[in-house]
Amino acid sequence: MKKGLYAALFSATLASCAPRYAPPPDLPSSIKQISKPQEAQQWLENVLIYKRDPVLYGEPDFWAPCALTYQLKAGDCEDYAICAAALLDKDIQQGYLIYIDNPSKKDYNNPDKPESAHAMFAYRLHNKWGILSNNHSEFRLPEYSTLRSAVQNSLGRKYSRYVIYDYSGVDMINGNKDLEPEMKEVGQGTLK
Repeated sequence: MKKGLYAALFSATLASCAPRYAPPPDLPSSIKQISKPQEAQQWLENVLIYKRDPVLYGEPDFWAPCALTYQLKAGDCEDYAICAAALLDKDIQQGYLIYIDNPSKKDYNNPDKPESAHAMFAYRLHNKWGILSNNHSEFRLPEYSTLRSAVQNSLGRKYSRYVIYDYSGVDMINGNKDLEPEMKEVGQGTLK
């Protein structure tokens, strides 16, 4: 009797910790053939719709792997950036997820968070930096000599600080868990 009770308790505990969605299937081979920043940006704009994490996951913040974002056909700015990184990973020299905010402007409803924040993907190709984002107006071809100048040109007018996250060793495609804890902060800078 005790064994059965412990087994049931263990199963219930595991079920309460598990995500509410099944692991997504692999990305289709047509998506894996994307190799240019323009193709990746077009894919982001045409396939995904913007939805906030509380709507998709019931959590305030969730950095989803690309296959999960693709399965839902929706995500927020971090999810778009993660998909861009996953799509272009083998075709670029270097890439980072960039988190941008205004730390001095606080959210009225949550004083621990900035008023506005955003994420995008910065990539280096042919020794120049470019940007991919969920917003087409922020897209930049690799024409900038520094990462900071690409970020500044894309979003410097709206934000004052950026944080650089390295995703080396992180499976950006597969899975159904939050990727943020796996990212490594490798730098930050100001935009003003």
